[in-house]
Amino acid sequence: MISASSKILPARGRALRALLQVLTFVLCLGALSAQNPSAAQNPSAVQNPSAVQVQEPAGAAHDHSVSTMDMENKDFFEQKYVHLMPHALSGTHDGKPDAFTFYDVNLFQLIALGLMLVVFGSVLVSFRSSSSPWIIRVFRGWCRWIRDEMVCSVMGKADGARFAPYFIYLFFFIAFLNLLGLIPGSVTSTACVFVTIALAGLTFAIMVVGGMMQQGVFTFWKNLLPHGLPVALVPLMAVLEVIGLLVKPFALTIRLFANMLAGHLVIYSFIGMIFLFAKLLEMSPVAYGTAAVAVGIGVFISIIEAFVALLQAYIFTFLSIVFVQQSLHPHH
Repeated sequence: MISASSKILPARGRALRALLQVLTFVLCLGALSAQNPSAAQNPSAVQNPSAVQVQEPAGAAHDHSVSTMDMENKDFFEQKYVHLMPHALSGTHDGKPDAFTFYDVNLFQLIALGLMLVVFGSVLVSFRSSSSPWIIRVFRGWCRWIRDEMVCSVMGKADGARFAPYFIYLFFFIAFLNLLGLIPGSVTSTACVFVTIALAGLTFAIMVVGGMMQQGVFTFWKNLLPHGLPVALVPLMAVLEVIGLLVKPFALTIRLFANMLAGHLVIYSFIGMIFLFAKLLEMSPVAYGTAAVAVGIGVFISIIEAFVALLQAYIFTFLSIVFVQQSLHPHH
């Protein structure tokens, strides 16, 4: 459908489609460039992430020889929260990260990309066969739903045909990252703000570059201002409109990052409460009752997170579609 429609699109439309293909590749590289923000300020945190999360003096670290029940109360929670920080897997020199440092969030992004290649490679092959497994048909229908109900319903068929592949990729990339984070012992890459910055930054790049290609450079920036605006208000409104333009990717960044991080913080908090009450109640039978409640609530929050994982992928993708459409056609 896309290749057929590109034959009737003007040269500007074909150039915009080429831009999307390049930016899709940049997304893979940009999202994989997530860095540990604490490591930039305190390189020793790569080897001992808890030194940053616990906010101990420089060089201090937990004594891992201390038994669980001998820990301070706050340590029950801090040693759980530290797992949410990106950890360097390789590429460090004397405890200091460099441009080639490989983090656990990068590993799970590669895993997500690998799963997507397997799943959607099977979806592509299914078009050539008379029958396919039901799970492949589900993904195929999901792709059609994103194209028809999310992209084309907002952008129209012409623009939707050009942008649908990117937004389908964006939705499933975020969804796979979120769902991988629900596996015990795994890492939620979207709970790292640098990953969400890369994703939102690509949406912002499509908004600005695509808008200038569609409207023209001068017209794009002129259309940010309301028509018929008094000259005296132009400087003020220009600043406000630029801020409004920058707020959009910022909102995408914080929304995805905060929602994915918050769910894990709640679960880790209830896990920490198991050990806290066990210590406070001196391992009495009542402590087992509080543990059962904490585990039950933790499981309940995990079930909610499975829904939130897909919801946040939908929200991020749909808002990106709306923002891009507004940049391409500001009067619609």
